[in-house]
Amino acid sequence: MTPPDVPPTARPPSLGELSPYLALMREHRGWLGVGALLALITLLAATGLLALSGWFLSATAVAGVSVAATQAFNFFTPAAGVRGLALARTAGRYGERVTTHEGTLRLLASLRRRLFDAIEPLSPAALQRAGQGELMTRLGADVDALDSLYVRVLIPSLVAVCAILAAGTLIGVFAPTLALITVLGLALTGGLVPWLAWHLGSRDAMRHQASASHLRARLLERLQGLGELVIYGRWQAELASLAEQQAERDRIERSQARRQALATWLSHTLLGLTLAGVALLGVMQMAPQTQTAVGDVTAHAGELLDGRLLALFLLAILGAFEALAPLPLAWQGLGRCLSAAARLNQVQADTPAPQFPEDSAAATPVGHELVIRDLNVAHGDTQVLEQLSLSLAAGEHLALLGPSGSGKSTLLEVLSRFHAPHSGSIHLGGVALESLDEATLRASFAVCPQDTHLFCASYADNLRLAAPEASDETLTHMLESLGLGEWLARQPQGLAGFPDEGGRSLSGGQLRRFGVARALLSPAPIVLLDEPCEGLDRESAEQVISAILTACRGRSLIMITHQPLGLERFARLALLEEGRLKEDATPTTLQADSRLARLMARTTNQA
Repeated sequence: MTPPDVPPTARPPSLGELSPYLALMREHRGWLGVGALLALITLLAATGLLALSGWFLSATAVAGVSVAATQAFNFFTPAAGVRGLALARTAGRYGERVTTHEGTLRLLASLRRRLFDAIEPLSPAALQRAGQGELMTRLGADVDALDSLYVRVLIPSLVAVCAILAAGTLIGVFAPTLALITVLGLALTGGLVPWLAWHLGSRDAMRHQASASHLRARLLERLQGLGELVIYGRWQAELASLAEQQAERDRIERSQARRQALATWLSHTLLGLTLAGVALLGVMQMAPQTQTAVGDVTAHAGELLDGRLLALFLLAILGAFEALAPLPLAWQGLGRCLSAAARLNQVQADTPAPQFPEDSAAATPVGHELVIRDLNVAHGDTQVLEQLSLSLAAGEHLALLGPSGSGKSTLLEVLSRFHAPHSGSIHLGGVALESLDEATLRASFAVCPQDTHLFCASYADNLRLAAPEASDETLTHMLESLGLGEWLARQPQGLAGFPDEGGRSLSGGQLRRFGVARALLSPAPIVLLDEPCEGLDRESAEQVISAILTACRGRSLIMITHQPLGLERFARLALLEEGRLKEDATPTTLQADSRLARLMARTTNQA
């Protein structure tokens, strides 16, 4: 699997992608504004230091020609100016680094918080489409990519404009013609070269961002499944594929480095031409034309330039160029910032959260009867559930069977509003499911999916997510009824102990039963369990089913299962195949030749 490439006709994201980021900068305008001000002070101090030092050296050399000039020359004021500018440059640079980085870190923290706040309420179905590794990459790498926007693009660009104006103004006071050449040369260096770097390198920046993000996301996903890949001998193939993607990323970086070298060469060439032009014209203005007219030497009528100022001009140009030099690299990386911003905006735009009515507009269900009519659900172009009609009376227990991919888990996700149906209706207590506010919906269903996650909290706290007021005795009794009593007894701290990350300290069967315990502790009137006995031996599975049926007395239950164990203990049995309901009956009314009857008979014979 190769990383996604950017089509040749693809256009880089527009600057409008940065609008949310720029709007967020207003919240931290204090830090960012002080950082910009200190950056300007540092620039002016550095440029002034070079210019004044150049004039001071030239003036000192001229003053040393004669004793009278030496005695008349004021050494102290320029020397104090040099020291003052040096101190201002050092203090300004330190303060600028502290404030700009502090502002940037605060800005990125706010951006991550906003992005997480946008992701957190999204439906699990929407999150699954994006992928865990992809979301982690966008929360991490894509946000980090924006850290260079303020520090390496906005501030240097602002400083560069001020540097051009400062150098032009300083030189223009003494020599307007030289100032015009200076401003023209610096404007080409600080405007044309960064624009070319952005224009020529934007597509490579997009490809680099896409390749790096895809590589990081895929690496995260493969590391999570490292054990399975090694067991089934697929790790070497995945490693070779990852190395290929890394090689592609390296090729893009080499291409970017070549463009950066070209931009640097062009910048220094323009700088050299500007310096040469100013120096040549300055020398011409320093040496007036002479002509012999009746033995007299007459001065040229044009402007004359004090030779001591020429060093000031040249060093001022060099000082201004110091602010222009980082721009080509910064603007070449602007495409990466725009691509990252577009991907972050897409997370919030393309994966909308489920919509719930306001509390005032929400309806209240009467009872807990569940009625599904002509339900159609599709994942993309794949039809998962088709014309499904099913009902569940309050307090009724239903076992839902069917092969993998028949739509059983999708049905539970639709009931939880993790997926939105394309057509059909679902009513709970006579009220359409979409008319319930989120609090009422969540309080109506207790769900145990196939994958159980344990948070970084004690075992008791993880269980009390479903029943905050439950006592330790209640929690212990529930775990024991599901066959986790011996496991709990082996924990040094009992319920006060902490699991490993995500619950990895538990085996697959233990983790699944822990999730079932959490669902059964909930007071919700409808319990939805997805494969609660998967991975358990027959004896353990029968114990879990007994515990489930006991805990769900008086409550409605839909249990998805592949194992036809204890089916005779359920009030209703249903069979899904290819998204359609094939059978729906009670254990006593099954037809003798039905598939469910054959499954029950085979289970009885095995027993």
